[in-house]
Amino acid sequence: MNVIHIPSTLKPSVCIWEDLNTGQLDRIDACGTAEDVKGILAEMFNLRDYDKDLKMGIIIDLFYYTLQFAKENNFSQEQTSAFFSIVKRVHMANIDTPFGNIEAVYKYFKELLFCHSVNRPPYSIYIFSVIQVKLIITYVINTYFRHLKLYKYAFTPKVRMDIAFDYVGMPANQLIPVEEEKNDDVEEDTGDKEIEEIVETKGETTETTDSIKGEEVEADEADDSKNRIKTLITTTLQEQLQQMKLTIDHQIRQNDDIITSKIKAVEESVIGKGGKGSKTKRR
Repeated sequence: MNVIHIPSTLKPSVCIWEDLNTGQLDRIDACGTAEDVKGILAEMFNLRDYDKDLKMGIIIDLFYYTLQFAKENNFSQEQTSAFFSIVKRVHMANIDTPFGNIEAVYKYFKELLFCHSVNRPPYSIYIFSVIQVKLIITYVINTYFRHLKLYKYAFTPKVRMDIAFDYVGMPANQLIPVEEEKNDDVEEDTGDKEIEEIVETKGETTETTDSIKGEEVEADEADDSKNRIKTLITTTLQEQLQQMKLTIDHQIRQNDDIITSKIKAVEESVIGKGGKGSKTKRR
């Protein structure tokens, strides 16, 4: 049985040269095609079966398009290495638990950006400008965070809740042992013996037929009563579970709306900060 562990505490820090060094970036820059880049990434991060394994393929695509974004925006090697590690850390934080942690992951993402956009050593360094921070936030939100739940679904175990109920007054189900299969010869011998016993006890069974029928009727009535109770319990439980599911889905949609509004507010604040220019006083 898989044990769901508590997600570890997310501690942001400077991550430049953590995953990609200058030599590795030079090899990537020398590649001519996308397949060459993916091949080098697969070699560096031990993802050689990415063309067969779906999870490895997803990670390779995530890494490749991260590097493509850095290349299209003319990031330096320092900026590319830091941005790559930020995306990789965000992904690892997301898949650390199958439970919802989008707020914690997004907060972690902002703190990682802060560690690389403010000159405050040793806690943070300045390698991304305000404009670059805005570009990174827009890109990561529109790509990774937009599909964050899909990444979590693909890389985390499925959580299933089993519910067991004990009802007072209901007898415990008794297991009926299944007889082992017998050989044909043994079955024939047993059948002959049973026929002989039936013939010998024919007179006795005639007298007890009425009592047996009465017991069978009582047993059938008891079984019918149990079946009705079980059907009622099952129906009620299904209705409660369906109502619970609808409530949870509604809460999830509300949380998604809240997170989306918060993300938009952060984007607008970043855009506002980037668009403000220096003001000069008129004499």
